[in-house]
This record gives sequence, structure tokens and C-alpha cells, in this order.
Amino acid sequence: MYRLVYVSTAVEDLKDDDIDSILNVSQSNNDERYLTGFLAHNGRSFMQALEGERVEVLEIYGRILEDDRHFGVAQIIGEPVEKRAFPEWTMNYHRVDDREGSSTMVVRQDESIDALLNPEMPRDLLYLFSKFLRMR
Repeated sequence: MYRLVYVSTAVEDLKDDDIDSILNVSQSNNDERYLTGFLAHNGRSFMQALEGERVEVLEIYGRILEDDRHFGVAQIIGEPVEKRAFPEWTMNYHRVDDREGSSTMVVRQDESIDALLNPEMPRDLLYLFSKFLRMR
């Protein structure tokens, strides 16, 4: 089992339809490869975790590197792991918006935000995503 986490910056003209497309394709591709993961968007940047067999994760990451809907992709974690942090999610998504001065979480697949706080999730991973989602 392998986990890869990266950050990137969305292009300025990225639309909600683009994000929907990313999520739908990701869920389909990940389901076929038995990959799981989590995509967070803090308004301008993305952080994504992918986990599964190393070869599969790296293949998908290669596609991600070529995607022109973001730039400045930087891998921050690439490590073997004993178990998944996101075992139930082929690709879940959380977005923090700061429209009209309020922050909201958009949760994919009717998941509760509390699901992110799984006590079995590695603390370092939880800390990374928590910090990222607070950045503006």
C-alpha cells in the first residue's frame, strides 16, 4: 500500500463544472484501480491524497501532473503505508469557500465533515489537511 499527497494551484478560470468533471473522472478511475483518496480545495489551491498499490498511484499521479487545470504541482508525501486513511472514499472532496465573508464546507457524497476526523486516521495527515483547509 502506498500513499501520495501533493499540493497544486488551480488555474484562475477554473469553474465548478471543471471540479465536477475532475471528481467524476477521479471516482471512476479510482474505483477501477481500487484507489482511495481525498481532494481538498481552499479556494485557490488543491491538496490531494491518493492511496493504493504504488504502481497505480504513480500512474494516476503522472496523469495529474499533465492536467492543465492546475499548476505548481508539488509532492509532499510519498510513502508506503500499512492501511488506508480514506478506506471508504474513491475520491471525496471538501471545499472551503469564502464568498460573502462566510466559510462553508462542501462535502461530496453526503459525507459528514466529522468523517474527516476519523480517530484512526494518521495524525500527521489529519494535521496537514486541517492546516491546508484553514489557509486562504
